[in-house]
Amino acid sequence: MDLPEPLHDFLLVFLGSGLILGSLGVVLFTNPIFSAFSLGLVLVCISLFYILSNSHFVAASQLLIYVGAINVLIIFAVMFMNGSEYYQDFRPWTGLYKYFCFINNYYSRYIMARNYFDYKTKSDYRARFDKY
Repeated sequence: MDLPEPLHDFLLVFLGSGLILGSLGVVLFTNPIFSAFSLGLVLVCISLFYILSNSHFVAASQLLIYVGAINVLIIFAVMFMNGSEYYQDFRPWTGLYKYFCFINNYYSRYIMARNYFDYKTKSDYRARFDKY
């Protein structure tokens, strides 16, 4: 979008904090309905990040497919489950462990994708291996 830089930075910080708080809510809430709504918040924040980076079609696809279909399906499925089993054994460290594993998984995927695209775009990588 064509926004002034301070407003763009403010929106990035606001959406980033919404993304972090929503993802913490997904793994730390004991009620699965609240976790599903937190997941919806995370997916909406991701689509707003796409709008800020001028990827409007991807943002619309994100909203329609993930928020409009997948998240509604999750909430629909959770409403049919027995909710009393979620309150018996509450261990908050389990949620933090899940969050750590989630962040570790996606950060490693980011590193792999970044290295792949660096290899594809920079010719000096290929020049090193062409000698052999």
